[in-house]
Amino acid sequence: MKKMIKNALSTALALLVASSFVGCRQSSQETQGTLPTQSIQITTDSANPTQSASIETTVVQETVDLEDALFIGDSRTVGLLEYSGVDADFFTSVGMSVYNIHDNAISVPNVGKLTLTELLSNKSYGKIYLMVGINELGYDLDQTISAYSDLVDSICQMQPNAKLFVQANLHVTEEKSNAHPYITNTAIDAFNGRISKLADGKHIFYLDVNSEFDNVNGALSEEYTSDGVHLYAKHYMQWGEWIETQSAQLIKEG
Repeated sequence: MKKMIKNALSTALALLVASSFVGCRQSSQETQGTLPTQSIQITTDSANPTQSASIETTVVQETVDLEDALFIGDSRTVGLLEYSGVDADFFTSVGMSVYNIHDNAISVPNVGKLTLTELLSNKSYGKIYLMVGINELGYDLDQTISAYSDLVDSICQMQPNAKLFVQANLHVTEEKSNAHPYITNTAIDAFNGRISKLADGKHIFYLDVNSEFDNVNGALSEEYTSDGVHLYAKHYMQWGEWIETQSAQLIKEG
């Protein structure tokens, strides 16, 4: 009898130890969590020794190299120059519009001070990004679109091998839109809709970043701006990264 009790106790102790080791392994696995690039879960049925596994992977988005790019634009593009970290040429100034874009020579970092015509005539680019329009909202829309189309034509003629990206103007906040006599989101949407039609999907592409910064009402979200028009400095990097991925996607689709 004593021997039987002793054997039973030994068996129980062995089972307890084995159970504790299984618990440790499970706890260790739970603590480690999932890998950032892959998560695998395997289940085994003792009656049917087959395994089912699900694998989750991270997709790396394609981007374009902007070292051969030129950005043309007003104060929003000045923000890209100063805060995005994008390594490209910038022909940009506060107040730039289709009506004055050819008037003055502008200092282009690492290139020199020259007019847009001089710049496009003397240096070749692989990609050109154009954003003007908000400073023109007080003018007749048809007149502005005609001048904008002429600008696009001249860029294409002087840079026939470049991909041209016409960029939608960023929205303003609801407060700014409601308070200003002509800089409104309704006017911005009308302008953006007209320039989007210039894109052919092969040489000219349309980029609209508003979905990145809009609120549910289709206006620039208050959290991204202090003046209702321009982004906080920290968000220009997000915009630059978005341009890199969206450009790659559009070129691939074209």
